[in-house]
Amino acid sequence: MKWGIKRLVSGRRADIFDLATRRWEISPAETINSPPAVYLEDALDHVVSLSPWRDWDSERPFLEGGPTVHAASEAFLIENAEISGAFLYCGSAKEHPGYGPQHLTGGGAGPSVSLDEAHLVSNWASSNFFGLFMRASLPLEMLPAKDHQVIQMRTKTYGHEEGYRDLLSMPRPQEITRGRIKRLTIYKDFAHNASKVERYAELRRRLRANLPDAGAAPPPGVYLKRGATGEQRVVTNEAEVEAALAALGFDVVEPAGLSPEEISRRCLNTPIVVSVEGSQLGHAIYSIADNGAFLVLQPPDRFAMAFKEFTDRRNITFAFTVGRPAQGGFRIDVDDLLRTLDLIS
Repeated sequence: MKWGIKRLVSGRRADIFDLATRRWEISPAETINSPPAVYLEDALDHVVSLSPWRDWDSERPFLEGGPTVHAASEAFLIENAEISGAFLYCGSAKEHPGYGPQHLTGGGAGPSVSLDEAHLVSNWASSNFFGLFMRASLPLEMLPAKDHQVIQMRTKTYGHEEGYRDLLSMPRPQEITRGRIKRLTIYKDFAHNASKVERYAELRRRLRANLPDAGAAPPPGVYLKRGATGEQRVVTNEAEVEAALAALGFDVVEPAGLSPEEISRRCLNTPIVVSVEGSQLGHAIYSIADNGAFLVLQPPDRFAMAFKEFTDRRNITFAFTVGRPAQGGFRIDVDDLLRTLDLIS
């Protein structure tokens, strides 16, 4: 309500980053030459529609490869910020870095916290999606110096979060649902620039340091099951897919029933991960072998290459096959799957 009054007085909704009293660059923008995705010649013929979060203008460069611009990572100092529920306020500006809807009274529960200085490491995407928590939030938490007070906003509950934090030596930041911060540093860190690449490498190193006896004899590949978590994406002939991959020596791993340590041990240094497009791919980003490959099973009605920027910067091949519509989900043509595996083997 207070923010609404400020907006009425100011006459417009401000961008919170424009209100920064100081901004600085952490890692500059850079252009790299990305490889094309790997797929069968007729694969795109089976795409019915894209994910609601994607469009062809952004997907085509990932398909075709070529020069890709990765934006800079930047920090912004804003003064007299307020946190209420999932929202961050400053003057007439409002951002939504946390998980949950807006309420008339703000939505913040519990006593209000007052801080002189803090660094916020939340953004909307990673507060709402596990895959982005793994590949965006955890690296973001590495930007503030060790002696800085790091906070996060309300985040969706991820059952595997605590286990991965232990494996990656990443303590959970203090969660603030109501608070005022005199000097708050916020970040733009969505791109895969050199700094992000270094942080990915460090998290991969930590995982291996905390699993010193694992990965010595990895399987030829892992089939990472999506299961019933998240938005439903059902492979109607999954048993057939699993049997074909198992015949090649692949391990079938279902994260929903396993701890992060068990998942990571079974995926560690595997050269190929096959999985349905979705957040569960986040389970493999720190454990897959260097120069490995993702083969993504694409639902025909929500095609997306959300992990392509990540794989490009980690020298991981990104391949896909597109399913066919089927009652209750989609069907994967096993011959297409095997032929696509041949392209990356």
